[in-house]
Amino acid sequence: MADDKDQSSDAASEMTCAAELPKALPCTPTNATLTFEALGRILDGNLGAIVSMLDLDTRLHYVNARFAKSFNKTPSELLGKTLLELYDTSHSDAFMPYIRRAFSGETVTYDRLGPVVGSSGVWHTVSLMPWRDDHGRIIGAVSSSMSVHELKVTVEALRAANERLSSHMDNSPLTVIELDDQLKISRCSSQICEMLGADAQAIVGQSLFDVLAVLGNAERVKSLTDAFERLQTGFESNNRIEVALLHSNGKLVYCEWFNSALTDATGKVSSMMSLLQNTTARTLAEAQLHQMASHDPLTGLCNRRALTERLEQALSRTRRSNSQLALLFIDLDGFKRVNDQYGHGVGDEVLCEVARRLLSITRQSDVVARLGGDEFVLLVETEVSTASINMLCDRIVQTFSTPCGFSSGETLVGASIGIALSPPAVGDTVELMRNADAAMYEAKRSRKSRIFFAAHSAQVTTLAPCTGRQ
Repeated sequence: MADDKDQSSDAASEMTCAAELPKALPCTPTNATLTFEALGRILDGNLGAIVSMLDLDTRLHYVNARFAKSFNKTPSELLGKTLLELYDTSHSDAFMPYIRRAFSGETVTYDRLGPVVGSSGVWHTVSLMPWRDDHGRIIGAVSSSMSVHELKVTVEALRAANERLSSHMDNSPLTVIELDDQLKISRCSSQICEMLGADAQAIVGQSLFDVLAVLGNAERVKSLTDAFERLQTGFESNNRIEVALLHSNGKLVYCEWFNSALTDATGKVSSMMSLLQNTTARTLAEAQLHQMASHDPLTGLCNRRALTERLEQALSRTRRSNSQLALLFIDLDGFKRVNDQYGHGVGDEVLCEVARRLLSITRQSDVVARLGGDEFVLLVETEVSTASINMLCDRIVQTFSTPCGFSSGETLVGASIGIALSPPAVGDTVELMRNADAAMYEAKRSRKSRIFFAAHSAQVTTLAPCTGRQ
């Protein structure tokens, strides 16, 4: 029912064909205290509803002006007609079940899209009540309906938009998480299962960080916690953070989070949205490229490029803290004989064993590098003194006093070591490396398995040579 062409005669639509209905009882205006004319004036003048009264044959005994207008008729033109005469079968079949329920004594309320002249139909909420005579016998039904078209259209639009959003979320390559202002999960796309092994439906309503903690990430999310705190406090409206998280299967997953906050009219954060990208493949590839660019492919030690960068950083720190560092150049004695006698394959095995031995006698803070061939370098930045460096050199010489094993035997190599200390030596990384290199060549020229300090560092120190043939 409607009061203009946008309103439907749904109240009338509640009427169905009289087939299978009980025989109608005599119905006269005297059954009501008010006359239909007086009732019509009250309803039309005070209600925005569409109202009709029909007997058990679905014949109309009263319609208000709003009901009639939906058919582009006057009330008098509709009185005495049955609903079968006003509606086609497709509509009468829709409201028939509800009419039957009202005739059986039930009060019924439902929504339906009913026909209106000049429109494609209008949504109404329809109420049907049994119409009883003075003796309580059911003689028909009273129908009233209110237009809820705009509300229904809006709700339907929201439902469709929500379905589209959910579809986009589930088909996106990104994992989408919607959070409230307390970081509880309001919605989550299904990709969260693949990314972290969590059930998208089960985690709704839970705290994001409780979910991450259950997966074993309590100690991994400080940077993520800080990022969301900046959103909650309004310090930022969006941010980006990279974090490594554990999957439920125990594997490490690298994630990139794009977070944003939505504020209400008062400026208070009302919700947040996170888009998660799995960057594991990219991160591992970048790490591999960095490893290749900064490390020796044979031994896994730092290469010349990485050593130069670390030395520049170390020099900057020593200047600020007025401390000292040492650079040790090591050249293997007798390595050419290994290559000539056993071949380069064995030579590579020996170089790897040398790298392992150098790592075993140095600290984690020390840098061990291979410049190429049989040349190795140690950068020492912690607790540096002439005495401590002499002790380190002694350990180096001693570690080469035992033969290096390889797949088909073993061989003995020694080491000549040149040291540059800064200070007293001054200058940039190139000069410091040149001084250590020159000291190493002095050690080789003087006698194998000797240790020389660069001239600008300290006096030349001699240690006992390695035993064995060189």
